[in-house]
Amino acid sequence: MAKLLRNSSRPAVSVQESTTVEEAVRTMVEHRIGAVIVLKGNEMAGIFSERDVLDKIVLARRDPATTPVFAVMTSPVVAAPGNAEDAEAAETMTEHHIRHLPILDEERRVVGMVSLRHVMEERIADLEHEVNALEAYLGYGGLSG
Repeated sequence: MAKLLRNSSRPAVSVQESTTVEEAVRTMVEHRIGAVIVLKGNEMAGIFSERDVLDKIVLARRDPATTPVFAVMTSPVVAAPGNAEDAEAAETMTEHHIRHLPILDEERRVVGMVSLRHVMEERIADLEHEVNALEAYLGYGGLSG
């Protein structure tokens, strides 16, 4: 199985906690991502996702131009170590009903982020590889009868 850190498609994009929601959303759109890490200095303070925009801005009728992201971020953050397996990440994300999982190094610094879509694509690729290997085995006299 593949390790999360090795399969992280890009480093985590972050914003400072004083960033407005409007600026954070602009960052997410520019990077074509569904969530950003919210930092207090160099430390992870939370995560801000599309779900936060809908639940805490749109439905709450808050002004994204004046609302600081720290006021509507999700905290504490569920994260995974860089040596975690894709299957573990999928289980964690399903258990916590989240779609983005920050990846931490040994010092608990954010070194990447994976999405549920990315993890599931990796799982599907692994399963396809297993199916192909089994088909090759069965197709070339692997079973004697």
